[in-house]
Amino acid sequence: MKSSISNEIVQLYLPVTDIRRSVDWYVKTLGFQVIWEDAGSANLKLPAGPLLFLKKTLKNQPIRFSLDNDTCAVLSFKTSDIENLHQELKDKNIAVSEIVTYGEGQNGPYQDFHLHDPDGHQLEINSYPDLTQFRGY
Repeated sequence: MKSSISNEIVQLYLPVTDIRRSVDWYVKTLGFQVIWEDAGSANLKLPAGPLLFLKKTLKNQPIRFSLDNDTCAVLSFKTSDIENLHQELKDKNIAVSEIVTYGEGQNGPYQDFHLHDPDGHQLEINSYPDLTQFRGY
């Protein structure tokens, strides 16, 4: 039976309490480009990957989950120069965790660090190897 679902995620939704503040943060901090924006929502993009759709909410609702007494990011972004980006964010006075190295073999080693957007969404920045081998396209 052929699946009716496409082969990629096209958009991720995040609740934010202030559209303008969040758009500015994602543009200045992570290099997103604005596709469009209005008072209640905005759609942003990077050169690759799904679009990021910000939706205004009245209540702060940070997206993350806990595992073994540790909070985990739900969104992960790949960079080709993790040390440079880490330093660049620190120079912009963005609070970032230390860079941690994981894994061996086919899935590693890779590095990551974490930061939070203005609404407290925990984000991961990683240096994961080329993903084309895992995506199949």
